[in-house]
Amino acid sequence: MSLKQEVLDEFLVVCSAFGDIVEQESSRTLLVKPNNDAEIRFTVSEDYPENAGPSIEQKLEDLSTSQLGQFLLYDLTNLVKEYFENLASESRLQDDQEKEEKIESEKEKSAKIKEKLVEVPEIYGTDILTDRKSVFQAHIGKITSKEQAMAMLNHLMENHKIARATHRIYAYRTFIEKDGRTLRIHDCEDDGEFGAGPKVLNLLELMEAENVMVIVTRWYGGIHLGPDRFRHILNMARKAIIESGFVNNPKVLAAKTAN
Repeated sequence: MSLKQEVLDEFLVVCSAFGDIVEQESSRTLLVKPNNDAEIRFTVSEDYPENAGPSIEQKLEDLSTSQLGQFLLYDLTNLVKEYFENLASESRLQDDQEKEEKIESEKEKSAKIKEKLVEVPEIYGTDILTDRKSVFQAHIGKITSKEQAMAMLNHLMENHKIARATHRIYAYRTFIEKDGRTLRIHDCEDDGEFGAGPKVLNLLELMEAENVMVIVTRWYGGIHLGPDRFRHILNMARKAIIESGFVNNPKVLAAKTAN
């Protein structure tokens, strides 16, 4: 028994609508090539579409069996086309993501190599201060660039005790020569101790401490100290500046004499 004229007409419609990816392979079969890596064949029986859909598998099966009595080849072909378009889009997104991750990885490697090329400055560390189980300590290094400041921070982070600290507050001030001008560069970081970074940076400015990086580390002891924590942070930073001998301007020398 041959296929109904309506089915043959559907074959023509599908081939016309999806001509670039569909061809009629036999009197009962449509061949769909959504891309170079996949082929799907829709083979219809003599009683299609009343009692049987094309022979298909998996995701197409629901559409085929739920709409018996309707012409399905157009919808099925469109479903396949959209599926592989989405698959290709997801593949492109994954490729883009992998490229971005590779770029970021290369940037990280480059940054690490650059850090290794930057000389870690001489570092001075104060003794510790303990208040209600919270412990404070300051370190200071003489720097000439932001890169050297970060190299100092990363060097200290290699110390497991410092790496496990609750907060590592830092601030630095230095300057660079560019186009015949002297440019001041500075930065600070709270590391979760809100407001502490700018306070340490302000202390450096008040003491006219230049070309230095100060890092104050706090190990939280479980008891809130309130405003006292800022007093301890600033006192430890000031102690590092005075004791290290890295800054020898009149203000620091006067403070050293007063101590």
